[in-house]
Amino acid sequence: MGLSYRQWKRLIAGTLIVAAGNALWTWFAFGKAELLSWRGMLGVVVISALFFLTTMWFAPSMKSGEDEDEE
Repeated sequence: MGLSYRQWKRLIAGTLIVAAGNALWTWFAFGKAELLSWRGMLGVVVISALFFLTTMWFAPSMKSGEDEDEE
């Protein structure tokens, strides 16, 4: 995965935004006790990890094979 520095920043920022949104949704929909339980935390972590992996998978590579040969 030849992602540029800018793409890594966007990927991590997007993952943190998704995690925060999911945590807020869990908190407002099910309450603070559910969010702080292991099941609530696991749900936030799993959704965020899936978002991170799918976004990384579909992100276009900024580095070409020719550029890597020159370095």
